[in-house]
Amino acid sequence: MYVFQHAGQLSIEEFYTPFGGKLDPNNRWLLLRNLIPWMPLESQYAPQFSAKTGAPAKPFQMAFGALYIQQRLGVTDRETVQLITESPYLQFFIGLSAYQAMPPFDPSMMVHFRKRIGPDLIKICNDMTKANGIAMIKEMLVSAEEDDSEQEEEQQLAAIDEALGVKPATLDPESNWGTLILDATCVPDDIPYPVDLRLLNEAREATEKIIDELFKQLQGKINRKPRCNRDKARNRFLAIIKKKKPKCAEIREVKRFQLNEIRRNLRAIDQMIHCGAMLLELGTQLYRKLLITSELYRQQQEMYDADSRRIDDRIVNLSKPHVRPIVRGKAGRRTEFGAKISISDDNGFVDVDRISWDNYNEANDLIARTKQYKEERGYYPARICADSIYMTS
Repeated sequence: MYVFQHAGQLSIEEFYTPFGGKLDPNNRWLLLRNLIPWMPLESQYAPQFSAKTGAPAKPFQMAFGALYIQQRLGVTDRETVQLITESPYLQFFIGLSAYQAMPPFDPSMMVHFRKRIGPDLIKICNDMTKANGIAMIKEMLVSAEEDDSEQEEEQQLAAIDEALGVKPATLDPESNWGTLILDATCVPDDIPYPVDLRLLNEAREATEKIIDELFKQLQGKINRKPRCNRDKARNRFLAIIKKKKPKCAEIREVKRFQLNEIRRNLRAIDQMIHCGAMLLELGTQLYRKLLITSELYRQQQEMYDADSRRIDDRIVNLSKPHVRPIVRGKAGRRTEFGAKISISDDNGFVDVDRISWDNYNEANDLIARTKQYKEERGYYPARICADSIYMTS
């Protein structure tokens, strides 16, 4: 059934606010804000900045809060800032003292936030939040039953400890207790699938751009710019990449041509440096691409000569050379490209134990994580749940 109740659009003055201009204390963002120990984390975040020089940096609560909002909601940098600007709850979560209609920071600051808050600081934040959450739960549940008898209070504390993963006092102190769950996975990075021909084409275009910049420095010192077969190399790349199922011999031939072009461009760059060109005037981005391109050429040439598709520390993206292929063996996607992480579930509390851009055998984490469980709690877990690969160490 549908009942028509209003004939016109409400004005902003007529819109009813149920909390009288105050925030709902049971909102999820307010509860989460109270859970995270912001002040101790500020002391961990501050040492990476100078106390006297530079513009004042945004506080840790604003930086981490913005990153958490972005990951929790799965939005872009610009959308994150827009959501924070529109919501008083999100503004309270990142530490603002009053609602403001202007954005608290520019979307470009999200890039700096990600650089400043690395895996080590994330690990510290997770550990502190976990300890603070356990303390808050205990305090909240104990204070809620202050009028109960002593026996009921002891039973309640025992139930709280068991729910929080604490070994009951009635058990043998030497016995094992608890459950530890271990697993490893890959966090895919946002990069295109690394086709060798595409990588070689990008590397060739990068060297051509570097030649153009170096030639500007040598105006009047050399007669002409070093020759580059730009159009021919580009057309041959497009001709093969557009084919639905190109033959292996065709791919290998175009790959050989691209490698020859990159080798010629690198030699031309060396000659221009001997003539007086300065790499320092290229800028950080182009100089970095030159270093990456040189290593990429070495790897691709070595794989071409050996007719192989595997090499150690293989570069799969020019913009993110640290990304490595992680072989997972999943159905439909045997290889993923990103960071490999090891995760443990300690009686309901999840921790990221290891983050690596290089592939590794997660079986090496079994003994170390079990010993850490022993150090933290004073006893070993009664059960360890993990994949069969953890038994290969």
